[in-house]
Amino acid sequence: MAFQDNIPIYVQIADDIKNQIVRGSLPEEEKLGSIREYSARYQVTALTVQRGIQLLEHQGIITTRKGVGSFVVPGARERLRREMVAGEIRSFLQKMTGMGFHDREILEMVKEEMEDGSIQVQRLRVSFYRRTGKGN
Repeated sequence: MAFQDNIPIYVQIADDIKNQIVRGSLPEEEKLGSIREYSARYQVTALTVQRGIQLLEHQGIITTRKGVGSFVVPGARERLRREMVAGEIRSFLQKMTGMGFHDREILEMVKEEMEDGSIQVQRLRVSFYRRTGKGN
């Protein structure tokens, strides 16, 4: 993994583990690898990995059982997915309002784009409706 200079490495490791949870490659209630395994994978010190694990634990993404290991908490995937989407939406809205668009304009344009019928948007809508049980 190539690390960015402007973000602490332990934060980038925590973010990478979060991405694994979101993608489903690290399922809920699954045991994480050992500190030593992550240290070798990321080619960093065990202390750096430990800080990343502690950050995830502090955020409620994982739980650590002394002498057993660290595990992804139930509900972590859905929570992370929602947080990521909310962050992207906030960023988008901030950018659009900064360009002079008003809330109603943005909402109408988003609705128009969703009604456009693009495959990606349709998949998102179907996924949302299946998870929430909400219709149009």
